[in-house]
Amino acid sequence: MFCRYSVFFILSLPLSSSLYLPDSNPLLAFDGQVREVHLYTENHRHGLYLKMMEDGSVAGSSAQSLSSVMELKAVKPGHIVIQGQLSSMYLCVDPAGSLRAQKHYTEHDCTFRELLLADGYTRFLSSFYGFPVSLASNRSPDRQALPFTRFLPLKNTLMRQSLPEQPKSTEGYVNLDSHDLFGMHRNTLGSPHFSADHKK
Repeated sequence: MFCRYSVFFILSLPLSSSLYLPDSNPLLAFDGQVREVHLYTENHRHGLYLKMMEDGSVAGSSAQSLSSVMELKAVKPGHIVIQGQLSSMYLCVDPAGSLRAQKHYTEHDCTFRELLLADGYTRFLSSFYGFPVSLASNRSPDRQALPFTRFLPLKNTLMRQSLPEQPKSTEGYVNLDSHDLFGMHRNTLGSPHFSADHKK
């Protein structure tokens, strides 16, 4: 008798509540992962690495530096926050599409849609304003065109200024505080376009 009532109760539940599995997508398990990269962009003449300075300015540098190390973290599927590792400032965009760095995160100004392009590059569009992240001059008529608006995330290999000493051991060392527990950090991307341009 009890069994028949149990079956009736389960069958009478709305379909949406009886079959819904919250956060069942295995990809959602990685939304806390931080990717530590340099964001490389180029036009037909030269390439630049996006960097954020402590005075709030955003610019391009011809070489990798600690100021160009960015931490990318998903805040919801397809949307990320970009934070400078050295400055701890967030990359943000204003209503006119100009980039700036600021200490405090605001969802409207500092959240970007991450769009992976077919050639391996990535475009970052302001989630609220729709402007692309661009290192082109504010006065450039091509500010929203492809040059300097598509980025190649390159794995960071620069040493931090104050890394704690790792224990010396013959056994493998696992840092339990790491976002990359098993050393499966995202590999450096290399697009055919990028490789062809740099072989010339």
